[in-house]
Amino acid sequence: MATDKDYNQFSDIVYWLDPKHPDYDPTLKEGSIKQYNNQNYQILKIKTESSNGMQAMAIAPLDSNGYPDTTQLTVAYAGTNFDGDWKDVVTDAQTVGLSLKQFGWNDGQAVSAQEFADWIKKTYPHAVVTTTGHSLGQYLAMMIAAENQWRNVGFNGPDPYGILSPDARDWVKNNPGMLTNYRNFADLIGNLMGNGTGAEIRIGYFEGNSPNPLKAHTLTLWSFDENGRLLIPSTTYSQMSEKELQQNLMSKFVASMYMIKSLEAKLIASGGGLSGTEELFLDASIARAIVVTASDVLKVAMSQIIKFYQASMDEAEELWTTIVSKARSVSSELSEAEMEDSLSTVGFTQAEIISSTCEEYQTKISEAREIGETFESLASEINSQIVAVVQ
Repeated sequence: MATDKDYNQFSDIVYWLDPKHPDYDPTLKEGSIKQYNNQNYQILKIKTESSNGMQAMAIAPLDSNGYPDTTQLTVAYAGTNFDGDWKDVVTDAQTVGLSLKQFGWNDGQAVSAQEFADWIKKTYPHAVVTTTGHSLGQYLAMMIAAENQWRNVGFNGPDPYGILSPDARDWVKNNPGMLTNYRNFADLIGNLMGNGTGAEIRIGYFEGNSPNPLKAHTLTLWSFDENGRLLIPSTTYSQMSEKELQQNLMSKFVASMYMIKSLEAKLIASGGGLSGTEELFLDASIARAIVVTASDVLKVAMSQIIKFYQASMDEAEELWTTIVSKARSVSSELSEAEMEDSLSTVGFTQAEIISSTCEEYQTKISEAREIGETFESLASEINSQIVAVVQ
C-alpha cells in the first residue's frame, strides 16, 4: 500500500504530464513501469484535457510476478502550472475561488476529474482507490474522493467544501479521516477556502527563520521517516487544535483500515472468496487497528488534560505575582510581611493561591498519567491476545 511519501511523489510526478511544465517527462506513458521509493508501479491510464488544462493519472503497484495489482489504485491530479498554462490559473479563479465547475463554454477541470473517476469505477469496480494531489490537484483530489467515497491523502490543497454536492458533504461529515489535507502553517495558497471538509492537518514546516509563503507551498518541504510516514515536528503537536489532533488520529486509523481493505480485495481476487482463516485474520487485523487507535486517542486526551492543568498552575503563579505587585504599588509604606498580612485578611495568601491549587492540579496530572498507563497496559495485553489468536 502506498505511503505518505509515495503520495507526495505521485503528486509531483503528475505535473510532468504537461508539455508546458519545465519537468515534462515524455516517458510517462500508459503502460509504462516506473520505480518510486523502491516499489515498481505501472501507469494504467492518463487523462489530459486540453480544453481546461487538467492532467491526471491512475497507477497501480506491481505484484511479485510483475503484474499490476489493480486491487489498490492511486489516482493523482496535477495542480497549477504557473510556467505557461493559463487555463490552470483560470481554474484556480473559477473553480476554487468561485466554486464553479464550468470553464467558459467548456467543462472545467472538476468535471473532467469526475469523468476520469467514472472511468476508474467502471474499469476497476473492485479496486480500493486513494486520490492524491498538490495545490489545485489536491483540491480536485479531495472533491473526487468525497463525491466517490474514496480515501484521499494530499498536500497544500485549498478546501473544496463549497463545490461538493449535499451527499458528498454528508459523507465527509460522517467519515472523518477519509480525507487528509496536509497543510503548512505558513502556506497562504494551500490554506485558502477554510476547512469545511475537516480534512486539514497543519504542520509547522518552515524554511529558515522567516517563512516564505511560496516556499511553504512546495512539495519538497515535507519530510518522511524510513517507512514513508510523514514526519510531524514535536512543536507542531503543541500548536494543533483538538480538532486537528483528532483528524490526525482518524487519518492514521483510516490508513490502517484501508490497508486491511486492500488485503481483503487481494484475497478475494486470488481465490474467489474468503476462507474461514482469512476472515479470522482480517477480523483480528481490524481489532488491532481499533485497539491501537483507541490507545492513541487516549494518549492525546491525557496530554491535553495534563497541558490544561500545567497551564492552570502557571496562571495561579502569575495571578499571585500580579496581586503582590499591585498591592506593593499601593502600600509602599508597609513592609513585605505587613503587606502579606493585609492580603491574608481577605483570603489572598501564597498558600491559598499557589500551593493548594498546584497541589490539587498535580494530583489531577498524576491521575491522568495513571489512567493513560493503565489503558496502555490493557491495550498491549489485548494486542498480544489478538496476535496469539492470529498465530
